[in-house]
Amino acid sequence: MPAYHSSLMDPDTKLIGNTAGLPVRSQFIGPAPRETKDTDTKVNYYVKANVFFKNYEIRNETDRTLIYITFYISECQKKLQKCNSKSQAEKETYTLGITNVLIPGEPGFPLNAIYAKPANRQEDEVM
Repeated sequence: MPAYHSSLMDPDTKLIGNTAGLPVRSQFIGPAPRETKDTDTKVNYYVKANVFFKNYEIRNETDRTLIYITFYISECQKKLQKCNSKSQAEKETYTLGITNVLIPGEPGFPLNAIYAKPANRQEDEVM
C-alpha cells in the first residue's frame, strides 16, 4: 500500500508555520474551518499504513499536518498500552489532552527538522 498524501490543500488554507490549518468536524469553534472534509477521519483511516514508512515524501503543508497528527496518535497509543481498564484509559487520554504538548521550535520536540517554528505568539497558540 502506498503512503497516503493529503488532498485537502486548498488555495485558501490557513498556514501555521509550515503546516496547514485543516478542517475538523466538530461542535466547537476553532481556528480551522468547519466543513464536511474531515482531517481526523482521514488520518485515522490512513495512520495504520503511514506509520510503517521509514521515508515519507512531504509534498505540501497538509502532509506535515498529517505527520503531526499521526505522531500525536502514536503518543496516545503509547499511553493507552499501559492501561488496564477503560476508565484508566479515559483518564490518561483526558490528561494527555489537557497537558501542554511540545510544538515545533521548542526544545525537545522530536520533529523540529521538518517543521518551522510559529512566526508569532498567535500562531504559537493556534498550534
